[in-house]
Amino acid sequence: MMRDHPDAVRAPVAAHDLPALLRLAGEAVVFVDNDWVVRYCNDVYLSNLGMSSDRVIGRTPFDYQPLFERSIFYESIQQCRQSRQPLSRIGYSTVLGRWLMVRVFPVEDGMMMLANDASESVVQQYHLAGQAVKDTLTGLPNKLALTRDMTDLVEAGEPFCLTLLSLNRFKDVNDALGYAGGDRVLMEIASRLQSGTVEGEVLFRLNGDEFAVVSRKEIAHCPARVEAWQTAAKHPVLIDGKSFVLGYSAGAVAFPRDGDAAELLLKRAALSLHHAKRNGRYKVATFDPALELQSTLRAELEAELRLAILERQFTLMFQPQGCLRTGQVVGAEALIRWQHPTRGLLMPGQFLPLAQDCGLMGQIDRLVLEQAVALVAAMQRNNLQLRLSINLSVDSLADPTMAEQVHTVLQAAQVEPAWLEVEITEDSLMKDVETSTRVMEEMSRLGVCVSIDDFGTGYSSFAYLAKFPVSTLKIDRSFIKDMQEGAASHKIVKGMVRLGHSLQLTVVAEGAETAEQIELLRRLHCNVVQGYGYARPMTPDALQSFVLSRQAPQAMSAFSI
Repeated sequence: MMRDHPDAVRAPVAAHDLPALLRLAGEAVVFVDNDWVVRYCNDVYLSNLGMSSDRVIGRTPFDYQPLFERSIFYESIQQCRQSRQPLSRIGYSTVLGRWLMVRVFPVEDGMMMLANDASESVVQQYHLAGQAVKDTLTGLPNKLALTRDMTDLVEAGEPFCLTLLSLNRFKDVNDALGYAGGDRVLMEIASRLQSGTVEGEVLFRLNGDEFAVVSRKEIAHCPARVEAWQTAAKHPVLIDGKSFVLGYSAGAVAFPRDGDAAELLLKRAALSLHHAKRNGRYKVATFDPALELQSTLRAELEAELRLAILERQFTLMFQPQGCLRTGQVVGAEALIRWQHPTRGLLMPGQFLPLAQDCGLMGQIDRLVLEQAVALVAAMQRNNLQLRLSINLSVDSLADPTMAEQVHTVLQAAQVEPAWLEVEITEDSLMKDVETSTRVMEEMSRLGVCVSIDDFGTGYSSFAYLAKFPVSTLKIDRSFIKDMQEGAASHKIVKGMVRLGHSLQLTVVAEGAETAEQIELLRRLHCNVVQGYGYARPMTPDALQSFVLSRQAPQAMSAFSI
C-alpha cells in the first residue's frame, strides 16, 4: 500500500496498471481534486454505489450522493483537507449499511481516499475506545475525557475555568420514578445544559447527577453562567405524568490560579461544590484555600472519630428534668461528650454532624444506649428510680434491628423498659413517617417511653401527632429563649402546652434559663422543665447526688439559678 509521500501517490495515478492493482486490493478507491471533483475511482467504489463511471467521473459527490455532507467520507476528507495530514478512522455508512475503515491521504492536487469493510474485532475496539471517553447514558464526554482535555489545556498553558454542577434533590426524583425514570430526567437535563452552552464551553457528565463545564472565559463569568442554567432548570421536567423542578449547586476553579494539574483542579472544584451545598443550595462557590485546610482537618477528625468509637472515648453528661409543680427530679437527658485524647472534651456540635455525614451515628447511638442503661441499673442498685432519655438519630430510625438492640441492652442490664425514654426529633419523624411510626410502635410494645423532641421546629401535622405512640412532647428551646408575658413566643408555648395536654401527653419545656421563664411555664401548666434554670448537665455521680437532694416534694423555691 502506498504511504504518504506525495510524489509516490501522484506518479501512479496515470499509470496504465493502476486500475488492475487497485481492483486486486479489494478496496474502494477515489481521488477528488481540490474542488471535490472526482478524477478517478475504481470499480469497487462504483459497485458499492451501484453507479457507472460516467455518473461519477467529472462530478462531485454532492451531485450523485444525497446528504454527502453528513457521511463519513465527507467528514474524513474535510478533516484531512484542513490538517493536510493522513488520517484513518472507522465510521458507519448509512448508504452501504455497514461499518467501514476509511483512510485519506493528502496529495498535491487533491485527496486520495481508500475504504473497505471494517472487521468485527476492529469495530468492537472502536466502540470500546469511544465508550472509554463517552458517557453511555447522555452521550456527553465523561470524566476521562474531561481529565484528558484539561491536561491538554494545562500543558498548553491556556487559561480556563472548570465548573462542577450538581443537581439538588435528585434523590427525590429517583424515589418517585425509580432509577429508569431518573435516567430519563438526567438525559433531559443533559440536553438542556448542552443546548445552553455558549461558544468556548464544553459540557461533560461525570457521574450520577454531576456535570462539568470547561470554559475559556474568566472565572468571574461563572455566577452569571450558573444563573443562566438555573433559569433554564426552572422549567419543569415532565416524566410519567410527574413534574420536577430541579436546580444546581456549583463549584468553580480557574487555571492557573487554583492549580497546575487536572486532578488537583477537579479536587478543588469538588471542595467548592461541597461548600456550596453545605451553605445553601442553588449557589456557586469559587475555591478558597481555607476549604482545603478544612477538608484535611475533617479527614483527620473522621479517622480519629472512628478510633474513638472502637476505644469508647465517649462519656455522658446528664441534664436533670424537674417537675414544675413539686421541684422533684423526674428524669434526665443523656448528653454525649467526646473525651478526645489531645483536643480535650469536645461538645456534640463539634463531631456529631461529621458522624452523621460518615454514617457513624448508629454506632454512637448504641454506645449512648449502653451507657445510659448502665447508669439506670447502677442508680436502682442505690435505690434511686429515675427515667433517663436518649436521642435516636435518623440512622437508628432506619435500622430495622433498633428495637431488638434496645431490648437486648435492657435485658442484659436487668432494667425495666419504662425507665428508658427515646427522643426522636420532629424533623426526623417527618422525613420518613412510615419508618418512624414503625420504630415508635416497636418501642412502645417493649414498654419504652417515646418523646418527640424539638417540637415546633418541624412540619408534623396534628393528624400525625395524634397517631404517633408517644408519651412526651418536648417544646424546642428556641420558643423558650425569648419568652415574655404577652409576647408571640409566650402565646405559641401556651398553645403547644394545651395541644400536648389535649393529647394526654407530658409537656417538657427545654432551654429554660431564668426564674421568669420557669414561672411563666408554671402558670401555663407545663409539666416539666429542663434547662440551666433548673440544673446544668452533670456527671453520673453528680446526678445521683442531685436526685437524692430533691427526693422529697419541695416548694417552687427549689428552682434556683
